[in-house]
Amino acid sequence: MLKIIAILVFSGSLNVAVETDSGWAEKSFANTANGAEELIGFAEEAVGDPPDGVRVVLGALSEEDNLEHIVNLFNALELKHGFATPEEVKAAAAKHQLPGPSAIAVAKADQDKFGALYGRTP
Repeated sequence: MLKIIAILVFSGSLNVAVETDSGWAEKSFANTANGAEELIGFAEEAVGDPPDGVRVVLGALSEEDNLEHIVNLFNALELKHGFATPEEVKAAAAKHQLPGPSAIAVAKADQDKFGALYGRTP
């Protein structure tokens, strides 16, 4: 099954949720160039080597949140990624009864849109 690495970007932090065989591994990092590099290291270790691959998706709660550090690093690594809009993240948090917007809400928003990619019904 395709695994997901979901990142919720705030002006001051990068929150990540990595799908593992035993659930979600979550952590927050500073929204800086160094924080983005630490996030990548954490995500690579947490996700391991899933046989069906990984999908990376970014989300934000506001169009003004600073995506620069993480997007620059993704571009440097030539890492393709999807994007969940603020509206999609908020809707997924509500639909899945999450306690609030989180990186898991970003993952759920992407799974709701592209369930077939994950071997799930959208």
